[in-house]
This record gives sequence, structure tokens and C-alpha cells, in this order.
Amino acid sequence: MKRRKTKSVAEAEITYDLGLLEQSRDKWQASPALRTVYCDIFKAMARQCIAGPSLEVGSGIGVAKEAIPDLATSDLIKTDFVDRAVSAYEIPAENWANILAMDTLHHLQRPFEFFASAAEALGPGGRIVLMEPAGTWWGSKFYRWFHHEPCVPTEVVPPFEFAAQANGEFANMGMGVGLTCDCRAETDRRLKELGLRIADVSYRDFLAYPATGGFSQRAVLPRFVLRGLLALEQALPQALWRRVGLRMIIVIEKSGSTAPRL
Repeated sequence: MKRRKTKSVAEAEITYDLGLLEQSRDKWQASPALRTVYCDIFKAMARQCIAGPSLEVGSGIGVAKEAIPDLATSDLIKTDFVDRAVSAYEIPAENWANILAMDTLHHLQRPFEFFASAAEALGPGGRIVLMEPAGTWWGSKFYRWFHHEPCVPTEVVPPFEFAAQANGEFANMGMGVGLTCDCRAETDRRLKELGLRIADVSYRDFLAYPATGGFSQRAVLPRFVLRGLLALEQALPQALWRRVGLRMIIVIEKSGSTAPRL
């Protein structure tokens, strides 16, 4: 797969709402419920990582570091919340063991350009660990009713290049299911060309995650109740999660010797 010549971060026209980031950071600090559930999500991502240096792209307010202390955080521009500026399409080739991204893939108009960039940046056996909304049977309904971004897995089709929407941005929360389920054969073929393969896809989150209220609403349950719900949810089988899960973890591995798991 040929890499498309894209503008560097410095050359690109960037609009970034720092005020929104500050609001999100304030909500994070003020909500024990939000921190409890999101840190559980970050730890689930960390369990899929191998030993070695890890980079997160699309870090936003950089809170993944609270669960993964040695993580290098980044976003499209350098802010006070992240360590460095990195575009998902131009990841620095620094022999990373892991490249993590939470809620980033479904905003990429050219997801396979991201995969190509990550493949070049990873060392042998390195991993891409993605946490994404899950367009499951229940997830698609939930996000249609309660979230402003579309969740339409059936629109995730080759050539996997997507036009910006009316607001000038792009989002499809069905990206994860579209790539790893509906178009799995084509996704596998394209990843293989890059020296990558899907190592694991799993689903999670039903009650505890929406009960936090997210970054825009108040939590509806206290932290101790959410901890109990998280423990109960972990006991549910993947056969059920594939129908009702609101989130999914996608693990993509680069060919070569694999380092020990963390």
C-alpha cells in the first residue's frame, strides 16, 4: 500500500478548541465515577500491550497516563495536556512496542493510511491497541439515541476513504465493527499487505460506562456501585458482549518476534 503524501502538522490548517479540552479536564478531576470507569478501560488496553515504549495518538487531555504511567501521549498539536504533537497519519518511526488510540479510529477519514503509518513506526511484534465504540446490535441503537455522532457500520466499505461531513469533520462510531466484522476479509487482506494482522477483537461495557455520564453529563451512580458493576460485567461471556457491548478493543500485531506481555 502506497502512503499518500499528506501535509505535516505544521503545514495543516488546524482548529482546536482548547477551551473544550479544559472543560473535559475539569470534568475528569471532579468526577470519581468517570475516572473509575475510564481507568478500567485504559487498564484493559494496557493488558493487551507488550513490553517496551508505548505511544498514544489522539490523547486529548492525556488522562490515560493515570492508568499507564510510562505512556507517551500525543495529539494533532502540542498542548499542555500531552507530551508531543503527532498526526495519526505521520507517526514517528521510533521502534514503538505499542501504539494506543482511544476513540480515534472512528474519526479517521483514511484509516488504512493510519495503519500504514503505525506499521512503519512499530518494532517487530509491536501492537496497535484500539479502544472504539462498538456498533453491536445494542451499541448501534444506544449511540443513535444518546450520542450526536453517527454509528453506521454498513457505511464502512472499501475503499475505506471517507468524506468530511457537513460540519467539516468526520465520525462514524461503527468503524470498529465495520472493519473487523462486516468487511473482515478485506481488512485482513489490506493489513497483511502492511505486515499486520488482527490478533484479537473483544467487546465490553454495558451499564457502568453510560452511568458515568461521560464528559458532558452528571454520573447517575456512585463510584462504589460502578466498581461492582464493572466486576459483574467482566464475568459476562463474549458471546453476549458481541450483541450488547458498547465498546470494543481491537488488537493488531506486526509480524516479527513478539516481546513479552506487560
